[in-house]
Amino acid sequence: MSTAQIDQNVLDQADAWVAALRGENVSDKSLESFSIWLTADQSHQVAWDQSLELWETLGAISCLPVDELLTDELQTKESNKPVSPADDQLSLGSGLLEKWQSLWKPVVLAFSLATIGFIAVFNIQPQGEIYTAGTGQYLAVTLADGSVVELNTNSEISVSLTEDSRDIELLKGEVFFTVASDKNRPFIVDVGGATVRAVGTAFNIYRVTDQSAVVSVTEGIVRVEEAGGSSVSSAQSQLLTVDQALKIDSVRGLTQSDIENVQATAWRQGQLLFDNTSIGDAVEMLNRYLHKQVIVADDVSKNIKISGTFSSRQKKETLGAVANVLGLELTLDGNKWLLSQPNP
Repeated sequence: MSTAQIDQNVLDQADAWVAALRGENVSDKSLESFSIWLTADQSHQVAWDQSLELWETLGAISCLPVDELLTDELQTKESNKPVSPADDQLSLGSGLLEKWQSLWKPVVLAFSLATIGFIAVFNIQPQGEIYTAGTGQYLAVTLADGSVVELNTNSEISVSLTEDSRDIELLKGEVFFTVASDKNRPFIVDVGGATVRAVGTAFNIYRVTDQSAVVSVTEGIVRVEEAGGSSVSSAQSQLLTVDQALKIDSVRGLTQSDIENVQATAWRQGQLLFDNTSIGDAVEMLNRYLHKQVIVADDVSKNIKISGTFSSRQKKETLGAVANVLGLELTLDGNKWLLSQPNP
């Protein structure tokens, strides 16, 4: 669908949502309402993408004084029905858009001299209950609020549920979250240097290292916020919707990830998906599930690729299958598995 085919009213709604969601204190209700609006029609997604790209290009998206433009009436308004831009965000009328238009030019000029991003700091409660899945294990836990957390191999989280918030710290590994909707208690996952905020949604987080993680959304919407800037940019904030993924890196900041949900969440079904994956990356993935690590002999080409679906739970069978597919020999060398070229 092209932009020319989209009703102007929808484009205006998208613009209003961009303004509303760039505030520092976006409510859970607003996030849920935006999710409803975004998924209501394909044209909404197209309009949103265009509006977001436009304002990011202008450089004004992170510095519009949205909070000052919102009226007290809008900020305190309560409604029993799902809020839409037409009912709520656009209740500001043309006044908001006119103020917007009058502000963006001087804003762009001022901020062309410096890059300013959002800094969002959440006060995490003292460490709460700990859940751990050991190497090669899988653990599913239903929390007191009804949310379900699934822990992949060698993963650990700390959970603190209070009357006001639901705070999770991903200490290591990979976890899939199916969040129970609770508008009065935000669900916030700390991954070290950034937070992931969700409302009634489902998403996967893999903490690759202490400095990096990958967030993949399968349902609803989440907001990823850096607590502090990376080495190359100031703190950033970004919304993710269904089938979108984002890499969090303390050096590079927030960057798009091309990982697909089916690959990111295959572990929940006990599967490893390789799609033209290099032998180095395949071995790294396998080793997450093994006590005895796999090493690749020097005589094996680093250019070898592998594709296929393998079991992450039948480890011995998987190792044998991988070796067979690659035409390599698998031998136990002390406390490690060795992949090498077969003897002539």
